[in-house]
Amino acid sequence: MSNNLSIKDIARMAGVSIATVSRVINKNGKVAKDTEKKILKVMEENNYVPNLLAKGFRTRKSTVIGIVVPDIANEFFSRIAQKVQMLFFEKGYATIICNTNEDYKLENQCLDMLQAQQVGGIIHIVSSTRKREKAVPMPTVYIDREPMYIKNDDVVVVESDNVSGGYQATKEMLEKGCKNILCLSPEHNVSTHKKRYLGYLKAIEEAGLESHLVYAGSISMEDGYEQTKKYFKENPTIDGVFATTDIIAIGAMKALKELNIKVPQEVKVFGYDDSEVALISTKTISTVRQPVDEMVEMAVNNLEKLIDEKEILDKKTVLPVEIIKRETTEAK
Repeated sequence: MSNNLSIKDIARMAGVSIATVSRVINKNGKVAKDTEKKILKVMEENNYVPNLLAKGFRTRKSTVIGIVVPDIANEFFSRIAQKVQMLFFEKGYATIICNTNEDYKLENQCLDMLQAQQVGGIIHIVSSTRKREKAVPMPTVYIDREPMYIKNDDVVVVESDNVSGGYQATKEMLEKGCKNILCLSPEHNVSTHKKRYLGYLKAIEEAGLESHLVYAGSISMEDGYEQTKKYFKENPTIDGVFATTDIIAIGAMKALKELNIKVPQEVKVFGYDDSEVALISTKTISTVRQPVDEMVEMAVNNLEKLIDEKEILDKKTVLPVEIIKRETTEAK
């Protein structure tokens, strides 16, 4: 069968109205399940693909969404991108995923490209930068990382409670008897790691203890390993490590093993993000779980509202996190 079929042809072959086929394609109206199955079967048998470009012309809305991520190789960011892509696909949108590699200039190029493509909107995880983030004149929802320099009442942000996550993780180690807890954080100018450190600092100050902050150069196992090994040689009294990401925590675990320091008997370790790597370490790593599905669903819904020019009452959404206790803090 020819691929040049129209929606009118599909309606005729399925024995329904054009309006009914349109509701099935656009997922924007009630259609009986049996009727929907019949229409979808006709579309599949005839290799019919809806013309998204034509739909965009009719509705005067782009059917393409941009997704900007700082590191697609990072499991946490790839989970967000995948979830965003699938939710928008279910709503009839195509997506363009842009990976910025935490590079400010590349991020700006990606935003320029998406603007030139006239995408309908953008889901944006900002890169690490000490320069002002680029604001684009199109519907945008920031997820996970709050932009550091774009400050106005119109910015829409969906994030988890990073301050609470850092606080709860540190509090858990304090309650287990730790007195000298090291915070390992990447030297990134992003809101997430700054807020996790603030949570750590709050718990330490409440306990009347001394804080220890070491910057790992990047979000990598190698930097977590190098900085942990160096700091422990100079500060052997450290009895706890709070890493603001699981990847750095893995590097810390490797260093502690080489230094013959027992985890959790001598040093307790807490990570962040509840990524797969936290489960494949020599000991499973206690961590902070973020509500990724809820964050993405909220971001997608908010972007749809922006595209449809509907009001968003709560422009800044902060969702609660969950502490996951595992072998690196729980002595058997």
